[in-house]
Amino acid sequence: NYAPAREGDVWPPRNSVITGGQAQSKGTKSMSEKPEGCMKLFIGNLSYDIDEDGIHKFFGNVDAEVKAVRWLHHRDTGDFKGVGFVEFWSTEACEKAASLNGKNLLGRPIRIDWTD
Repeated sequence: NYAPAREGDVWPPRNSVITGGQAQSKGTKSMSEKPEGCMKLFIGNLSYDIDEDGIHKFFGNVDAEVKAVRWLHHRDTGDFKGVGFVEFWSTEACEKAASLNGKNLLGRPIRIDWTD
C-alpha cells in the first residue's frame, strides 16, 4: 500500500541534489559549508572491500595527494562502519578530492563532506 500523494507533490523529484532526508539511488547529497583552511574530508557509503591503497588511487585520479586515512569501526565488535576520514597535504588537494562527491568507488557512490 502506498500513501496518497499530497497536493503539489511531483514525482520523481526534479532536483538531482538531495538536501535532506535519506539519500536515494539518484542524485548526490549536497555538502555542508567548507571550513576555512579545510584539509580533511569525511567519506561515507564505502564498500566493505575498500582499503587505504584504494583511497589513495581514487583521490589520485584528481591529483589529490592523501596524507592520512582513518577508518571508523564499531566500538564493541570492531566491524568497519563503511565510513572514515581522509586528510590531505593542502587545501587545494582537499578541494580537488571533494569534487569526487557522488562518484562511484567500488560500485558505490561515495559520500564526501567537509570536516575539521
